[in-house]
Amino acid sequence: IYNNMTEVEWFEKEKEKPSLGMVLVIDRSGSMDGDPLEMAKTAARSAVELLGSRDQVAVLAFDDQTHVVSVMQSVSNKGKVCDDISRIVSGGGTNMYPAMELSFEILNSASARLKHVIMLTDGVSNAGDFEGMAQQMASAKITVSTVALGGAAADLLESIARIGNGRY
Repeated sequence: IYNNMTEVEWFEKEKEKPSLGMVLVIDRSGSMDGDPLEMAKTAARSAVELLGSRDQVAVLAFDDQTHVVSVMQSVSNKGKVCDDISRIVSGGGTNMYPAMELSFEILNSASARLKHVIMLTDGVSNAGDFEGMAQQMASAKITVSTVALGGAAADLLESIARIGNGRY
């Protein structure tokens, strides 16, 4: 019995949860202009296409500000989500930490069984406690993967993925 529920009630409630909650975090700063941003958008759209009907996805883009491209929603809207991703344009500075923090907040309140963040970036950013945030995510059972694009800050991105139990 869990919170005064029978095992059957608990199992049925668990079955209703989305299988995966994923947040895609795309660097749209000036340093990503051209091929790096196009590669990030293609990778993000491909990730959305691979999700199943019971999954949920949100998309954030960042420069010196964090932009919600697509709120957390069912993948049944994958066409709209992919269209939203396609409209991302580059420009501005780079402040990755607030986007990473918002992805944590979104997934921490989501009800999915598995929670995953994929950060698509060159890793060049204003300072932030990226490793600390990755640790906070790992403690909350949220995995973090990084995809290095352009002139990537490989050490930082590899460290975030290692701490976040994800892939680099």
